[in-house]
Amino acid sequence: NADLPGLLEKALELADWKGFAKRRAQSERRGKLRGIGIATVIENTGAGQAPKDEVEIELDAGGNVTVHTVSKAQGHSHETTLAMIVARALELPLERVRVRQCAPGKQHLVGGHTGGSRTTVGAGSVCHLAALKLVEEGRALAALELGAEPSQVEYAAGVFHTKESKRKIRLGELAKARRVSVVAEGKFGSTFPNGCHIAEVEIDPDTGAVEIASYCAVDDCGRVINHTVVEGQLHGGVAQGAGQVLGEQVVYDRGTGQLLTGSFMDYCMPRAGMLRGIRMEERPTPSTVSPLGVKGMGESGCTASLPALGNAVMDALAPLGIRHLDMPMTPARVWRAIQSAEKGNRRQTPMNAAGGRDS
Repeated sequence: NADLPGLLEKALELADWKGFAKRRAQSERRGKLRGIGIATVIENTGAGQAPKDEVEIELDAGGNVTVHTVSKAQGHSHETTLAMIVARALELPLERVRVRQCAPGKQHLVGGHTGGSRTTVGAGSVCHLAALKLVEEGRALAALELGAEPSQVEYAAGVFHTKESKRKIRLGELAKARRVSVVAEGKFGSTFPNGCHIAEVEIDPDTGAVEIASYCAVDDCGRVINHTVVEGQLHGGVAQGAGQVLGEQVVYDRGTGQLLTGSFMDYCMPRAGMLRGIRMEERPTPSTVSPLGVKGMGESGCTASLPALGNAVMDALAPLGIRHLDMPMTPARVWRAIQSAEKGNRRQTPMNAAGGRDS
């Protein structure tokens, strides 16, 4: 379930593909080489080796909930995304939901690792199911207090009530006399996020330096839980891909095996100045695998940026007859390729009128 033609059309529009020839001509007048690259990607995410994902939700007397998961964040903002999922399902303010990852005393919970862009698909979906289970169990407890059948009890925004009675039971009241905790589980299989990225670069032939002039991304990660987190994951992935294409390289001395790029003085990390503003758009089609309709997102930026940027560099160099460069496409490597191509072109130039060759 994806709109691949729609992704492509939107990316072409966002990147102003039709205007590229004019921008290339402008670069040529300034003595620069300009290229554009496109990559359409689809990847398999959300699966894992664990037999299932489990989540436990505990309710306290203050009406606050604690969500226990096995998946551990390493800068992925799980604590925000999973809290938002539970808060929406329970119709509670976000500040009343706390997420604890790999908490002591919760070793009985089963779940998958953090990897393969799977946490929101796996743990996130189970968080949603656990929140719904808490409402159903709370409905049964509230029915006892209200003297009604569970089917007669309604829930909204942290409050249980019936149409026949004015009395209301707040969620936290259920935990005053007893421990209220639920465990939910699920296994949902693979999801297939997809996207289309278009990169535009400009190369200085005198130095070989590659500048990313424009980067556009249109992605489908299913239902979006947190737009800021999605943008951050994409920005980070694109930066990682840019580093791999244009600079990052582990180098050892051929004779001694000594690592020569052991610090950031020698190892070329991507920097903020390498990337101009990334233009992004989301074009979600809900997944039918996850009850939330989500797809994995963590690797989309890196998966697409590698071919998009590599293709853009090669497109810029194509007029010189350069057909291939190994990564990383560093200034030195690009400059040597340009020099070699120009020498080859000079050797193929016919004799001029004076009997010599054109310089």
